[in-house]
Amino acid sequence: MANDEKYTGAQIIKIFELLWTQRKTVEQIWDVIERFVMPYRGRFFKEINSEHAVEWRKREVYDSTAVMSAQNLAASLHGSLTTPAIRWFELRFRDADLGKNQEAREWLEDCGQRVYDALQDSNFNLETNETYMDLVGYGTSVIVEEAGSDPTEEWDGINFTSIPLKQAYFEIDAKEQVYRLFRKLNWPTSRYLDKFGVDNCPQIIRDKHAQNPDETVEVIFCIYPVEENAEADTSGVLAPEARPFGFKYVIRASGEEFGGPHGSGGYYEMPAFVPRWRKTSESAWGNSPAMIALADVLTLNQVIEMRIKAIEKRIDPPQKVEERALLTDLMLQARGLTVLRDISKLAPIDTGADINAGEIEIADLRQAIRSYFFVDQLELKESPAMTATEVQVRAEMMQRLLGPTLGRLQSDYLDLMIQRTFNIMLRAGQLPPVPEPVSDADAAMDIDYMGPLSRAQKTDRAASTERWLMNLLQISEATPKVLDVPDPDAIARDIATMLSVPAGMLRDEQEVVKIREARDAAIEAQQAAAQAQEEGAAMEAVGKGEQALDVVSGS
Repeated sequence: MANDEKYTGAQIIKIFELLWTQRKTVEQIWDVIERFVMPYRGRFFKEINSEHAVEWRKREVYDSTAVMSAQNLAASLHGSLTTPAIRWFELRFRDADLGKNQEAREWLEDCGQRVYDALQDSNFNLETNETYMDLVGYGTSVIVEEAGSDPTEEWDGINFTSIPLKQAYFEIDAKEQVYRLFRKLNWPTSRYLDKFGVDNCPQIIRDKHAQNPDETVEVIFCIYPVEENAEADTSGVLAPEARPFGFKYVIRASGEEFGGPHGSGGYYEMPAFVPRWRKTSESAWGNSPAMIALADVLTLNQVIEMRIKAIEKRIDPPQKVEERALLTDLMLQARGLTVLRDISKLAPIDTGADINAGEIEIADLRQAIRSYFFVDQLELKESPAMTATEVQVRAEMMQRLLGPTLGRLQSDYLDLMIQRTFNIMLRAGQLPPVPEPVSDADAAMDIDYMGPLSRAQKTDRAASTERWLMNLLQISEATPKVLDVPDPDAIARDIATMLSVPAGMLRDEQEVVKIREARDAAIEAQQAAAQAQEEGAAMEAVGKGEQALDVVSGS
């Protein structure tokens, strides 16, 4: 079956409706999390068709411990993995021999810097923080990376969109990667007309826009694999219909495709990334710390609400009065006037409520919620500054606590995102020409992360190497032969790699060999000159000795 026949508008809507139905159960949990842990992220069972429908007043939340804990954990992930303060990744060759080639290393380092600069010039830091928030709260997040322009046009950078989970639906393949992505759009008609143009929008959108420009229409955006293009060479520029992934815009109610040349096309790689906090058995959706903490969050919220009511009764207690002693309603507001037969018959009711009764339970619940979000383990101690050792210990603790999640984030999100950014820039001519050693070797590349966690690990390795060398020096005082064990060149280059020393600061191995050969030749020449000088002096001394003998003999 040809791809266009397989992914018609009607077929896209059919698949979407099935995914939409299957997700209703988990959406109930997400809706509660949105109310009590992640406010303002969008109610799952309420359509927001205008600004008036947005719930700005979240009074049902009586305690913000979970809200702030979730935000702190998301910020910790951002600062530890993809901090905007420093370059947090580098590229390296999988082939160790190619990694020793100076020209190849400098090219790859230049590429890595350009990729990083492109990310910093984009909206990556803004959108990835939203992704971390969804990950901490819902356990699943969706972010899409698109090129700002086609490779044949002028370079316009890259752009990221963190899709609200309320709008995103996806399927995964055997490799646990995104197979198909659906996004439910509910835009005002004016937005469709602005994006696609009047001539490329269907009649229903134009008619509704004529009646009310703010009226919304549901549209399904679908990204799908094009099977016949699965083996296409994506290193060069391809026509949209020849790319491995296609996309379409379809009206949900009718299945009508629209958008003209901008409403369908293709991607070279799957542009959507779906990281999950933890994988849920037999489900495509992940689970999160918020789900684990939800029971305590609801209990704490209810306890605080009950305490507020108890305080209210103590401040403004209910009143009691004998039958017929009250002639009018009680007026307890300022300047209120109440008519009584006998003032002594009116008295407050003491409920005996102890507003401090739940303090211990509240403290325990707050501490438990913070621990669910790792706040107590990840927060800095209250001091003016931390020592380098304390920073390293804190980073190692985060690595132990969040190791599985960090690994999943790198595999499902960051690795794929950096690879796609590299490929987008390569096709657009934004990377330097590939040198011969790299093109001849058809080199594969890996990604090393250099955030605070990775830097702490590498620094620890370098420190271990230094301690080993110091121990060898101490042992060599008794056994000099032990210094034959370490390879100085290998140690020097390995420490440079661990400390992320730029490739331009290191000489190529062949250049090092030439320098050493020239140095050895110079030393040999000096030694030969010194030896010749010594021999000449010796000959001169012998000649003078012979002359002295001749003088003595003549006398």
